[in-house]
Amino acid sequence: MKEQEERFSNLNIKEKIIVISSIGLLILLAFAFIFFVSVGVFHLTGVEYTSRTALLLFFILVTVLDLFGSFGIKLCTLFFSSTLNSMPTWLSFLLLAILQISFDWITFHIADEWMNDVNISNTAELLIVLFFFILDKIWITDKKKK
Repeated sequence: MKEQEERFSNLNIKEKIIVISSIGLLILLAFAFIFFVSVGVFHLTGVEYTSRTALLLFFILVTVLDLFGSFGIKLCTLFFSSTLNSMPTWLSFLLLAILQISFDWITFHIADEWMNDVNISNTAELLIVLFFFILDKIWITDKKKK
């Protein structure tokens, strides 16, 4: 006999508040971790900013611009998919890596130029982009094909 699944709609109001608060707290902690790790990386690379609000606006601007960059990468991948599939794996990975690093660097550079309260040198932009690229590639993901 299977145990009946516990559904959110079956919970009482106290349990619903606890579940929603716990999920909200986890999301808030994740955003805080990302923000303060990025602030730490910025401090190590010598990035100058006038306030944390300006830095938060910079992150929001980078995120919005990164959506366009991701769209550009997907569009290039789709457009050149037959060429990339006929190449050796290492060469297609290298070309896509160069494309992704370039788009991300352009994104950071545009955000840096638009935000007067945040000043990043070109070297720091490249180091930050390379750091996040390497972090993205070594991050363990579970991509199961169905």
